Amino acid sequence: MAAKKTAMWKIWLFADDAEAGAFEDALAPFGQSLTRFEEASSTAPGSRAWRITALTDQAPDRADISAALAEAAGRAGAAVPDILVEELEEVDWLALNRRQFPPLTVGRFFVHGRHFEGQAPQDKIAIGLDAGPAFGSGTHESTQGCLMAITDLVGQGSFDHPLDLGCGSGILSLALASVTGAKVVASDRDQVAVETARFNAKANGLADSIEAVLSDGVGEAVRRRAPFDLVVANILAEPLIEMAPELGDIMTPGGFLVLSGLLAGQDQDVMAAYEAAGFSRRKCIVLGEWRTLVTARGPGS
Repeated sequence: MAAKKTAMWKIWLFADDAEAGAFEDALAPFGQSLTRFEEASSTAPGSRAWRITALTDQAPDRADISAALAEAAGRAGAAVPDILVEELEEVDWLALNRRQFPPLTVGRFFVHGRHFEGQAPQDKIAIGLDAGPAFGSGTHESTQGCLMAITDLVGQGSFDHPLDLGCGSGILSLALASVTGAKVVASDRDQVAVETARFNAKANGLADSIEAVLSDGVGEAVRRRAPFDLVVANILAEPLIEMAPELGDIMTPGGFLVLSGLLAGQDQDVMAAYEAAGFSRRKCIVLGEWRTLVTARGPGS
């Protein structure tokens, strides 16, 4: 039987720092996954430029998208951005996944796609998953930095109540549940990501160890389950800076916080925000141009 191919559309736009968050929120309902990456240059001096991209398997309605962006632009006092829509070639996602998702070893973990038929190393914890439209296959340096941080932290102590904030595929939730033995809260603002995390938890025999909830950042669903003694947040610099005070509120004194999704240079701004919120820097993991910060709530030791 031939593998099923799925039609997909890509919607993207460019924005500077000041309006990127507003346009990202406006575009989010039109896609099943959303990414934001920093561009090399910006139209405004001293600002960063961002490419915001949504993927969907439904033909986009340009009029609805334009209206949502116009409303966001009005609130932000910005110009309405041009949107670009491209229908992608029908893709055999299983074949693509096999090519782009080779097994890899990071810290204590052996991460592989569910198509993998080989043998996992005996001294590693195997994590099998299909990222699907949710972010997090383990191949990105920001995810690898988090897996390395989890390996280091669990080697130093035990944790009873971890949180994976912005869980995507649930890969970090799987890692946390596997090494801590605790029940992990996995949260994401994207319902597709929540469902993907639940699917991967069940596929790895960890359905009872991971509670996946829908929450926009430190929302009510996360606050109800606080406090946490270990939080991993693989997101982006800007929302992490905004959430610094809120993350301080939901963590136990001495709890550890892993911050990732940071490009070189952004880690300094992020760390400054968290120091102001009462966190101390413990370690910075460098993988290429990406940085992962390990911090603790309270003064450094």
